[in-house]
Amino acid sequence: MSWRGRYTFQVTALLSITLVLAVVLSLVSVGCGGGEGAAKGAGEMTIEELWAAAQEADNDIHSWHMEIASYYERTQYGGGQIQSIIIDVNGEDVHEQDLLLGQVYFEYKRVGGKQYNKDMASGTWKEVPANATNDVAKEYSSKFLELPSLAESQTHVGTEVIGGSEAERFRFNLDPEAVKTMFSGQPSFDFSNNSGGEVEVWIDSDEYYLLRYEMLIRDVIIPEKIGNGDIRFVVNISRINEPVEIEAPI
Repeated sequence: MSWRGRYTFQVTALLSITLVLAVVLSLVSVGCGGGEGAAKGAGEMTIEELWAAAQEADNDIHSWHMEIASYYERTQYGGGQIQSIIIDVNGEDVHEQDLLLGQVYFEYKRVGGKQYNKDMASGTWKEVPANATNDVAKEYSSKFLELPSLAESQTHVGTEVIGGSEAERFRFNLDPEAVKTMFSGQPSFDFSNNSGGEVEVWIDSDEYYLLRYEMLIRDVIIPEKIGNGDIRFVVNISRINEPVEIEAPI
């Protein structure tokens, strides 16, 4: 199989984990101001308090824009971006675009409980049975909720500006067993010989929104004979509770 063919197939394998990340982050980690933590500034709170404040206020989130990029590093083919996913959410409505090398190769909308997939060759839309992703997301959500307790160490790196907003940056270091726990039941990669990883989050200093999320896992066995390497995911979230229009295409 050619180099490009291998990585095109790999995108399909990666789709499951990146989609799970997207849904989990939207369900669990994105929060807004309010609750007991609102009396404190984010810089004065522990990561556990920030996590609790974000979860408590999560029900107030109804729309957002999310961009996910996945990368491979230190493989026999070197490194680079594998794919990116763009997701817009407005209540229960979703618009997702999956890109490879900057080109959209899969696109769907879920509007009013109905799902529409786009035929990329003809550009036409077709109604299809709606996919239920919430159950999968809930299965993984508990692992992300446990992130502060799973980490062997955690650090408040400092305050930075993300997308024009001040944000508190936190870093979690995960040992190999924590990585296995976090991704148990995830079939796309083999984490059995991983050497740990890092997770960094940027949380809005005033509103407790999650603005950015990065994960690096080292020494993962990547499928389709790609072999050993590192995988990195970068998630950026914006337009939280701003107008996001998602219309049925047909």
